[in-house]
Amino acid sequence: MANPGDPEVFDFTRPVKLPRELLRVLQLCYETFSHRMATLLTSTLRVVCHAELISIEQLSYAEHMAELANPTLLAPVVLEPLPGTALLEMTLSTAMTSMDHLLGGKGGPQPARPLSDIETPLLRDLLDQALEQLRVGMESVADVRPELEGLEYNPQLVQTSTPTDAVVVGYFELNVGEEQGQVSLCIPLQTILPSLRSYRDKVAVSASERATREAARNAITAGLQNVPVAVSVKFQSVRLEPSDLVDLQPGDVIPLTHRLDEPLDIVAAGRTFANAVATKRGTRLACLVVAGADSEENKR
Repeated sequence: MANPGDPEVFDFTRPVKLPRELLRVLQLCYETFSHRMATLLTSTLRVVCHAELISIEQLSYAEHMAELANPTLLAPVVLEPLPGTALLEMTLSTAMTSMDHLLGGKGGPQPARPLSDIETPLLRDLLDQALEQLRVGMESVADVRPELEGLEYNPQLVQTSTPTDAVVVGYFELNVGEEQGQVSLCIPLQTILPSLRSYRDKVAVSASERATREAARNAITAGLQNVPVAVSVKFQSVRLEPSDLVDLQPGDVIPLTHRLDEPLDIVAAGRTFANAVATKRGTRLACLVVAGADSEENKR
């Protein structure tokens, strides 16, 4: 066990390490992607397909490229509007088996060869549909629009990042019918890290805000229960000329525009919030709250 004050080993090739909580968020995105991709392939290829996330690892780009077979199917993917380029890799046997089922074949072992001119656009279309599932899987973290840039078969001819760049690689097991294959998705760490951090902060702040707002709402509601509010019951207002006001004498009658069958307004802070009719309670005047056009409108 290291003692306090002992120097820590620092790997300059991986200056940033993906925290565990962010790794879990990315794992949920990749699991959604794999499930939706399996559903897509099953319906498109008309054979039962199964996709499962095996692991997520942080490597350097050079390490990831060194572990790939040659040849293999490589598809650079732009994740607009995020910077950088991802790399989707699929074993050639998986790609060829998918093409065989798509063209009506029964599957089985397939040759590891580049796709023909007829097969290439068919596979590109299939990959475009798979990338749509990636968009859905990532939408909780980032609003990305994955776009396929092209297809390549030699890892030495593809460079979507510099050799020392940190990348996050998701490894998937993909079974097309009886054939087992693998798929990997490599995303530069600096491409996805800001979105993962933003998602984490947003979720944390949202939970905190909800608790704070709920406590504030309860406190305000409790405090308002005992606050006195000045309430008045009013007839409809009437307009008078200044000369009429000056000449008012005891005994003068002011005609009102308020009809006898029309309810009065109950007003607080200048706002009509209910209606009432005049009545009495014992020796005091009172008002009986009734339904009215103004009260219904204020409820809305």
